Amino acid sequence: MNAATLLTRLYPPAVCERWGEEIRNEVSASGIRSWPDTLVGAARLWLHPGDWPETFTGQTRRVLTVALFVLTAATGLLLRSAEPSTILTADPHHPATSLWLIPLLLGIALAAPLPPLSGEALCGLTAAAVRTLAAPVTALVILCLMAWSGMAEHLTGLADVVAVTYYWLMLGFVALRLCVLVARISRIAHLPTTRRLSTALLHMGAGLALAASQNLLAAVRTVPHPGSLAESTALGLLAAAAISAGHDLRQKRS
Repeated sequence: MNAATLLTRLYPPAVCERWGEEIRNEVSASGIRSWPDTLVGAARLWLHPGDWPETFTGQTRRVLTVALFVLTAATGLLLRSAEPSTILTADPHHPATSLWLIPLLLGIALAAPLPPLSGEALCGLTAAAVRTLAAPVTALVILCLMAWSGMAEHLTGLADVVAVTYYWLMLGFVALRLCVLVARISRIAHLPTTRRLSTALLHMGAGLALAASQNLLAAVRTVPHPGSLAESTALGLLAAAAISAGHDLRQKRS
């Protein structure tokens, strides 16, 4: 796969299907100097789903549903990569630290595809779930067995590096397969309406913005840590992406 093809595939699916060949030819002809503009163009289009064409009915809603859950997976991996902290995690003694989860979880609930109420469809969804999650569940079980056996506590050197690498690869693999499952379910389930999707994106953006502000405020009150500042920046960028897409979708719907 050459660079032009790879860059073209960064655009939303409908854009690739409609104008992918033209974009690829233009990037190939212009060479490396066109790469920054191509990346910016792809990012801009992802933030403006109302501008996407549709090659079939409901394509925009399907892509946005999957993208919303990709955003959720990215948030989970980002928070897990940060050092353990009570700033953003649930704490019975400080319930306010978890308030950012409320709009986030509400957004996920609003965007969830609803399974059709028929036996055949439910069997299809179950089969898709088993096929998609069999490998990540197996990887998770192996990790749990290692933890329960106490083996991980005695690993040193290269063995410890391998174990840590396996842990992160497993988390990424689980996140990827969950997003693949959402993509497969969205083909046969009832997709959320455009209004629900825009509301879901705005709620998720609000939750992520609150988390970023909360994390940044805690960092400012103490000695700023590069990791905490990077986490706040990443959460802020995810929040901006969700809010921008949700606002654009609502405007175009109006």
